[in-house]
Amino acid sequence: MKMNVQITSILAEQKELFLNLYNLYLYDLSEFSGEDLLEEGKYDPTNTYLYLERDELHPFLIQYEGKVIGFVLVCSPPYVPEGVDYTVQELFLVKKYRGQGLAAQTVDLVFAQFEGTFKVEQLANNATAVSFWKKYYEQHQIEYTESEYNIEIDNIAGSHRILSQTFVREREK
Repeated sequence: MKMNVQITSILAEQKELFLNLYNLYLYDLSEFSGEDLLEEGKYDPTNTYLYLERDELHPFLIQYEGKVIGFVLVCSPPYVPEGVDYTVQELFLVKKYRGQGLAAQTVDLVFAQFEGTFKVEQLANNATAVSFWKKYYEQHQIEYTESEYNIEIDNIAGSHRILSQTFVREREK
């Protein structure tokens, strides 16, 4: 049974909502990234505001039964590597709504709007994210090329192992 999931573009006047959700996302991610809180008790939202200012960045609220339950961030050139049309940069659902197929439906909605070469990355130690994407690819018969590398994240000590998948998606007719 399909649930009633929708994605809507995040508008400039929804900046506070977006930043609040992004802080929750960084809280969840801190388990894997090692990021610390700033002195005021929030995580560093550096450059997050760009999603509301640049046409090449596509921030969406995820709604379920009329309630905001998360966000998905899609990037296009020049914010993606050469040879890539889009990245699904971040995908976040508040914990209450996880494990119900809503994230997969969100990705379906993204792929219904964008077509081309995609790149998706996960922190390798985030087993839940890695498992989600691998399951999604398998269920949707998506052939991908995977690579693994280390990156440094601004303001976080050490390097982080990244898993990256690249694949082509076409809109369904």
